[in-house]
Amino acid sequence: MNRSIVIKNTKKLIIIILSFVILTGCSSGTASDPAINKSVSGTAADKNVTEPDKNGIVTVTDMEGNDVEVPVNVEKVACISQSATDLMIAFGLGDKIVGTYRSFTYNPWAGVIYPKALEYKAYSYSVSAEELLKDGVELVIIQDTENAEAFRNAGIPVIAVHQYSPEGVFDEEIYETAHILGEIFGEETKREAAEWERDVKDAINEVSSLKKSTCDETVYYINGEKQKGLFYSDGGNSMISSILSTAGLSLATEKYEVLNVHDVSDEEMIKLNPDAMLIGGAYQNYLMQELYDSELWSNLDCVKNDRVYRIPVAMTGIENVSAETPVMIRYTASLFYPDYDYDLDKDLKENIKKYFDYDLSSEDVYNMKNAFSKDGEVMVNAE
Repeated sequence: MNRSIVIKNTKKLIIIILSFVILTGCSSGTASDPAINKSVSGTAADKNVTEPDKNGIVTVTDMEGNDVEVPVNVEKVACISQSATDLMIAFGLGDKIVGTYRSFTYNPWAGVIYPKALEYKAYSYSVSAEELLKDGVELVIIQDTENAEAFRNAGIPVIAVHQYSPEGVFDEEIYETAHILGEIFGEETKREAAEWERDVKDAINEVSSLKKSTCDETVYYINGEKQKGLFYSDGGNSMISSILSTAGLSLATEKYEVLNVHDVSDEEMIKLNPDAMLIGGAYQNYLMQELYDSELWSNLDCVKNDRVYRIPVAMTGIENVSAETPVMIRYTASLFYPDYDYDLDKDLKENIKKYFDYDLSSEDVYNMKNAFSKDGEVMVNAE
């Protein structure tokens, strides 16, 4: 009997934690697929059990509420989402990926940590159904669903995943991509997804337990995944908003639409005048230079007060939903809580070893923290 994944936007234990945080405020690889294979019970992943029907079809519900029928023996996936690609590799599913979103392929660390990634084809969100069929794709997992109908009409199942919630706080949605992967690929993936979920919740609990003093600090986020300038950010109900809330902070652009691009005027930026700034993505070195070269941006209080912080880049920018999410949660808190005993280098090394079976050197970690390649070069060409 089929039972669909039911994705509920309810505020469970994590919401209680986040509410407490908001009220209390804050201060100031290898070529082989890794496998975690640990039995975990009591997580949300255990509550969404789906079994294939007699035709070998499993029905899952994606992040837009669509019930999607997927063959259980899928071997060729177009994973057009950096986040889902990172999780698929972490869960031992990397060999099923035919291609991924092109920004993932720009990141030299992907091929270093997981050499099979060098074989992935680079897809855009606007890839045609004809191209996917030619590549033998059996399933599309995609973040931008503009062409989803064309894929469905061509007989290719489409799963929508997102880095934001269209209905409210991005809380339980953090885990939904992992849950969906578990439902499609079976029990071993479910166990690995449940282990990752537990790691994320442990990080949330650790950060939420920090003693916080009342404050109203805001943080502006620059998304350097693409070279779209200093105004390319995220709005409310997004992953970065959720991460900041866990640390008792607020996203400066919380009032804006959840999608990435915001037409913030110079005047509005001056008005926002955030207390701190985070810059992530492969293009962050160019954006950092642009920031200090700009008369407007270089005069913001957070820049003058030296409170502009980089976000490390691993398989993807760690501010995305990814295997590295627990690291990002703790790292963010460490920037604003000087008494928090946290070692980013150690945490990042342990995370990459656990999920990708790759040993980072201290030099590797330094380069990741500065958006450099393994050879210490700027990660991508700005052109």
